[in-house]
Amino acid sequence: MKNSYTNEKVVLSKYPSGIAKKENFSVIKENINNISENDLLIKTKFLGLDAALRLLIRDSDEFLFRVKENDILHGNIVGEVIESNNSDFQIGDYVVGSLGIQTYAISDGVGIEKVDTNFAPPEYWLGGMGIPGLTAYYALLDVCKPTVDKNVLITGAAGAVGSIAGQIAKICGSKVFGTTGSQEKCDWLVNELGYDYAFNYNDKDWFSKLKDASEGKLDIIFDNSGGEVMNQSLKIIGLNGIVLLCGSTSQYYEDEMKGPSNYIWLGTMRARLQGFVIFDYENRYNEARVNLGKWLKEDKIKMPNYIIESSIDAFPNAFEDLFSGKNFGKMILKLND
Repeated sequence: MKNSYTNEKVVLSKYPSGIAKKENFSVIKENINNISENDLLIKTKFLGLDAALRLLIRDSDEFLFRVKENDILHGNIVGEVIESNNSDFQIGDYVVGSLGIQTYAISDGVGIEKVDTNFAPPEYWLGGMGIPGLTAYYALLDVCKPTVDKNVLITGAAGAVGSIAGQIAKICGSKVFGTTGSQEKCDWLVNELGYDYAFNYNDKDWFSKLKDASEGKLDIIFDNSGGEVMNQSLKIIGLNGIVLLCGSTSQYYEDEMKGPSNYIWLGTMRARLQGFVIFDYENRYNEARVNLGKWLKEDKIKMPNYIIESSIDAFPNAFEDLFSGKNFGKMILKLND
């Protein structure tokens, strides 16, 4: 190894209660002086912020991949290979993978992918070309199967997954409805991403407006938020409809998570409630990326990123902002040099 590097990483310093705050995290430094045979050293360029991380920083063993106090936070990064003892990776390659919230990462190459900039620029590989885009693609096309005669509701529609999912449903010809937390985001969903209707769930009459616009029938509920928004929408699930559980951002920081009380409508309408995990499709990622990249170049889809350019010290505040809904699309921390 030619140089010594100072790595900065974000660790969990105290289990949070409610929404995680800056005081729940610490940034610590460590020196990297060498890498082992077959390893590569990656300099982080972009860090992805994912709401599901809040599930993993609970004082509980209920969830896999739990982060304990003083452990590094899990997170996906895009970085540049700056040293390599691995013949599969060359200096200058860009890679993406779950390598933790840190400025440098050492990897043996397992579980990371090379970034193909022929598809899209590097930062897109945390959003539209990354796990959020892949999730939207396969959850809709393989499970929900939207068509021209179907009404599709995307909850959490302005987030990393929802912003892509609604556009894919539109490509399939469906009528697409979205819920989000502000009128500004509603306007953005309709005017920028092509949603047919968008509703601010903070408005008291949002559900009645959704019911009127959809003529009282939702064939697909693509749920990213959980909570009362998802619960209310179950009242108008259509015959043989599907409710796909992709995420539950409203519940991640709750001490006691609440499930839907309107589940009886699933039985009445012969509908199904189904979970989804993108890692089941790991061997098909490239298939999705070919199509997503093609749609991007043809201007059939947008891959919105909400980029914060700063140092790694900005991560705790940015993570809190994620739960207050500041992001339009995928929230990304771009590390300045």
